[in-house]
Amino acid sequence: MIEVKDGKNYRVISSNVTEFSDSVGYCEHKIPFFMEGLKAPPSQAVIRGSAMHEAAEAKEKEQFVFEPITAAELADMTRNVEFAREDISTRLMFPIKTQDKPIMVILFGRADKIYRMDETLVVEEDKFPASLDRYEGRFEPFAGQKLQALAYLNSRFADGQEQGPDKWFDINHSKKEWVIRIMDREKNEPFRIYKGVQNEEAEQFLYSSIERFAYLVLGIVPREHHNTMSKCRPCGYKDKCEFRL
Repeated sequence: MIEVKDGKNYRVISSNVTEFSDSVGYCEHKIPFFMEGLKAPPSQAVIRGSAMHEAAEAKEKEQFVFEPITAAELADMTRNVEFAREDISTRLMFPIKTQDKPIMVILFGRADKIYRMDETLVVEEDKFPASLDRYEGRFEPFAGQKLQALAYLNSRFADGQEQGPDKWFDINHSKKEWVIRIMDREKNEPFRIYKGVQNEEAEQFLYSSIERFAYLVLGIVPREHHNTMSKCRPCGYKDKCEFRL
């Protein structure tokens, strides 16, 4: 749910990462539904994808035992570290200056996989689409997918069960990388793997998207339509949306 609160020093906008990336990266007209807390009925693709995420998590727990990682290990970027799948919560806080009261955007979520390898902080996301046809010949992920991975990559982290104010931590690194795996649900193996190193262009894409998201939520700028029938057709809100094609 997207929430807006008028704090003492900031207007605070809080949202989970998936609703942020779905709004800016897929359809801006979803924002009112998210602000009302309306949940779209899950599609068969979403249900099956969730089941496969849970199966991957269970399989990893059967095969590996993850020891607690100390603060010293986190600080030493020369040490490779790995966290259990879907066990780390994320929080990104992004301030936006305005002529009035400044805005603080807080994006929270849970990444599929986080690790540090050869001084590189890596966020890995698995996607289980209903059809792989959209990815035939496609050389980069969709905008919403990339935004989701970048939001996780630029967050602070906490153990999934411990999210108190003093539980958030950073993972030292010399560079950042995102990995998005498009999974073949029948074979349960990657069909496409997209990778990218975070650079100035990627940062600008993320931060300008967060800024636009905040302005859209507050009604400072008008929402724009994607004008794509193929986006409206599978949308769970199409029956309620006056802007559907």
